[in-house]
Formats: sequence, C-alpha cells, structure tokens
Amino acid sequence: MGITTIFNNGVLGLTAQNRALGTISNNIANASTSGFKASETQFADFVLSDRSGNKDPGNGVRAFERLDHSGGTVTQTGVTTNAAIVGNGFFLVQDLDAQAGTTATATATRTSDDSVFLTRSGDFSPDKEGRLVNGAGKALMGFKLDPASGTGSFGSLSSMTPVSLSGLQDYREASTQASLNLNLPYDQAPVTGQITTANTTGVVLNMVDKNGADGAMALRFLKTGQAEDGTSTWQVFNAGVIGADGKPVGNGNVNDPTTWQSLGTLNFARNGTLTGGDTGAPVTLTLNPGGDFAQTTLDLGSYGKMNNSITTIAGMDLGIVQGNNGIRAGTYQGAELTADGFVAANFQGGRQRYIYRIPDATVINPTDLESVSGTMFRTSANSGAIRLNSFGNLTNETGTSAPKTVGASLSTASVEGSNVKIEEQFTTLIQAQRTYSAASKLVSTADEMTTTTITLKS
Repeated sequence: MGITTIFNNGVLGLTAQNRALGTISNNIANASTSGFKASETQFADFVLSDRSGNKDPGNGVRAFERLDHSGGTVTQTGVTTNAAIVGNGFFLVQDLDAQAGTTATATATRTSDDSVFLTRSGDFSPDKEGRLVNGAGKALMGFKLDPASGTGSFGSLSSMTPVSLSGLQDYREASTQASLNLNLPYDQAPVTGQITTANTTGVVLNMVDKNGADGAMALRFLKTGQAEDGTSTWQVFNAGVIGADGKPVGNGNVNDPTTWQSLGTLNFARNGTLTGGDTGAPVTLTLNPGGDFAQTTLDLGSYGKMNNSITTIAGMDLGIVQGNNGIRAGTYQGAELTADGFVAANFQGGRQRYIYRIPDATVINPTDLESVSGTMFRTSANSGAIRLNSFGNLTNETGTSAPKTVGASLSTASVEGSNVKIEEQFTTLIQAQRTYSAASKLVSTADEMTTTTITLKS
C-alpha cells in the first residue's frame, strides 16, 4: 500500500464522515418535525479488481444513507383533520402549484407513482382553497365519495384527487328518512262519525326540502276502534304540507279533514305497543310530500317494543321525539379524519357524511424509498410500487376493489412526531467526530511521508 493509497483513504474517510456528520445534524435539527424519519449513514469498503480478477481491498470507504421507518411518538393535538398512522403505511400527498392555486398535476393523467409522494406527516388542515394540506404544504390525496350514499370507487392512483372541503357550507340534502315517537292518548274515544281536528291527535313533522330549506308535514292520528280486550286501531293522515315559503304544498289543509290523505293503519296490543308483525320488526310509513320535498320513509319504531316506538299507554306522556336525515344549507360545522380512513363532514344536529376515503399506501421495501425530504418520500426501483390498502379492520368490501387491510388505523386528532432519538444521535456524533479526526491524521501522515521522500531525493 503506497503513500497515495494512504492519502486517498484519508480523504475518502474525511468525505464519508463529513456526510455522516451532515446526516446527524439534519436528524437533530428535525427532532421536533412532525412525521420526520431519521436517516442513518452506513459505510462500505471500496474493493477494486485488477484485469485478472484479483481483489484489492483497502481502497477507501463509501457512505450511503438508509432510512429509519420506525414510528415516532403519537401526540394528541385536538385538531380533527390531523391524524397519525398506527401501523404500517403512508399518506399519499401531492405538490400544489402555489401561483395557480391548484395541484400541479391536476390536469394531467397520471398512471405512475411519480405523481405522488408518501409521508407520515399527518398535520393536515384546510388551506385558503379548502384543500387539506400538511405542514410541508402538500395536499392529501383520496378517493372522492358521494356524500349522500358514502359510496365511491376505491381505484388506482390515477383516480385519486386532492381532498377538498370547499363548497360544504352550501351543501344540502333533502329528507328521505324521518322518525317519530310519541304516546297516543289511551283514553281517546273511537270516532265513528265526522272527523275533526278536535277528535284527532296532531303532530307537526319537520322536514328539509331539496334546496336545504325547512318545511313540515302535519300528521293527524284518528282512533277508529277499541276492543274489549284493550287492543285498538288508529288511522294516520297526511293533513297538509307547508313549504319553506310558508305556503301549502298540494291541496292538503289541516283545518279541512276532507283534504286529508290516509297514510295507513296502526294496530296496538293491549299493552299499548304496536302489533301486527314479528316482535322487533320495524314499522314504517311512506310519505309523499310533493313539491321540493323527496319521498320519505317514516320510522314509527318496532312491533312489540315500548322504547323508541309509537305507543298508546294509559297515564304515560313521553312527549314527542322526532328527527330526519335532511341537511339544511349553511349548517356545515367542520370535517374530521376517522380511524378507518374516511374524511367526514359534520353538520348541525349530529349529521355526518363521508366525502373522501383515504387509502393506506404501502411498499414492499420502505427502507429503499427515495427521500425527497425527511418527511416526504417517493418510490424507487428497489422499494417496489405503491400498494393501496384500507385503514381499519375490514377484510373485504362489496362493490370495491380495495385490497385487504394491512392492520393499520388512524389515531385521530393526533400527529406522529419525529422518530429521532437525541441520545443516539449524540453517541453517533461523538463516534463520527473521532473517526473524522483519525482520517485527518491519515492525510497529515501521508503528507509528512511525502515530504520525507522528497527530502531523501534531494
């Protein structure tokens, strides 16, 4: 081994340890960065071969980085659009074009992994355009769903779009389901003659039309029979519908029983519960309000059940409990990420609609992902392609092409912190400093040997 080899080894050692020190400093600087993954500098010997294939070790060192994909500490933030992945996988995010205010690739068809990045940084919040972006300014990607049904395609990367909350302030949904629970007066006498408002029991059922405005249907309950064994029969009427403008919809008039439309008959057992079907089976009526209202299924409870059902029991007054699934315009209250990977929009009255589905993106070999930054990665030839999985515990889903879950879920209103361990970084820092000093000693020694050799010649 000559002086030149010693010198080269020293220089390569200095270069390798300088790279290691740079990696350590970057790790320490990002010890508090959400979703940051530490890198570790690893070293390998240069081994050269001559023309005969003979190996010649001792030709220096090369340095390279490997990512540490162990999880960071999960911390509660209270921000409903934040989420930390518990288990394997990544969020998929995309760059935004800051000047145009759109995704840089939104108008292009993408069929490869190059259009998106992988990250564990889940500190998402709405930007000025309503898109969910993390602290690095990257837009969360997902599959858009139909809010009314919660259905949508779980497809390929090319069918994903940036998650956007814009327009939800104006979102509205007509009532299609309603519920009503009350206790009809047990001692009300059966009516055999003329029907009037005085000999019927009335309830105003609130509804929402397709424009997101309030309306109502007047229901009247008429007792038509009372048997000696205590069973009774009641008839239900649509006594008129009032629209959002306060005007009648159709010909129904609550004050004119001749305009009422019969909706059906209810039979009650002697204990005051609904009878006529299997115990526990639902009892429903179909309402057709007309105008801007949608056909609505009215849930009156269950056969043979007192709880959450319409009854007629002596001496009991539970009041009137009603509800409907309509969403009035302007009642949006915010969004949240759910544990099973949905973006849910919340509306007044406890109504919630799923608007996007977020996949869990995995690769076969995450250690060989290309690091774009300490929090953002892309696939490489050695990492394997992106696979899309479901968050949560579902193992199969009818009507979707979602693969089985890999067991990961989301810790909601939380973020995953950096996985940098400061104490380990300081230990590695001391080792790198000592090795750097030793490598510099090699260079100075080779320089002294060269000087001595030149002096001998002179």
